[in-house]
Amino acid sequence: MDITQRLELFFRRLAGAPPAASAEEALQLVCRLMEEVEEEFCPLPKRTPAPKKFTGRMYPPQADRIYPTPGGAIEADTRRHQIYCAPDGRIAIFRKGSTTPVLNKPGRR
Repeated sequence: MDITQRLELFFRRLAGAPPAASAEEALQLVCRLMEEVEEEFCPLPKRTPAPKKFTGRMYPPQADRIYPTPGGAIEADTRRHQIYCAPDGRIAIFRKGSTTPVLNKPGRR
């Protein structure tokens, strides 16, 4: 499965997953589902630590690219996306340079 197909599968799984109750839980959900999709469908083995340059495998946001905000949200950057996890568990993912989310998942209320 190529990376475009794996990314689409990740978004589908994330959209269909139970909602998160906090920003931390939301980020954990994003990371877990991305790891699951890549373990299942990526032909490239996982490297630890994640490589700085793109290899063809997706990795969840790395610790140095995760930013807690004063309001309790968490923002994270990946190679092509920005991830916003709200204090109520809402997840919004944007392609870098866009203000239109490619995924907007409500949190648990």
